[in-house]
Amino acid sequence: MKNSEYHRKLAADVMEKRKLKAVISGGKDLYGVWIEDVKGIFSDGETLEQTKHNLQEAIQLHIQGEDEADIPEALRGEYEIEYTFDISGFLKYYSTFISFAAMKEITGIAQKQLWSYVNGYRSPKKETSEKIINGVNAFCKELSQVQFR
Repeated sequence: MKNSEYHRKLAADVMEKRKLKAVISGGKDLYGVWIEDVKGIFSDGETLEQTKHNLQEAIQLHIQGEDEADIPEALRGEYEIEYTFDISGFLKYYSTFISFAAMKEITGIAQKQLWSYVNGYRSPKKETSEKIINGVNAFCKELSQVQFR
C-alpha cells in the first residue's frame, strides 16, 4: 500500500468512530444500562447522568481488566456511545417531566400499568410497547407543529 493511501485509510478510520449502542432501562430505584453486542459491560445509577458516567467507568474497567488480545473489537480504538431507551427507561426518565395522567392521555395506557413499567415490576408486551411508542411519536409530531406568536 502506498504511503498516501495508507494515510487516507488511517484518516478515514479515525473519522469513523465505532458506535456502541447502550440501552437504558428503568427500575424501582435505579436506572440500568448495558452495551448491546458486548458481553459483560453494564452499570446502573440513581440519575440518568450518573448512569451514563458509571457506564463509561465500567467500559474502562472492562478494558483494563482484559489482555489486549481479549478486548472486544468494538472497544478497540475510538468509539462513541449512542444511548437508547427501552420502554421502562423512557418512562422512568420522562415521568419526571410528564405526569402519569398526561402519559395516559398520550399513550392510552392506564396510569397503574405505566407505573408498573417505570418501576420494573412488569414489562410491556410488544403490542403495548408499540402503542406507547406510537402515542409518544404522535404527541411529539403534534408538539413540533405548534406555532407561537
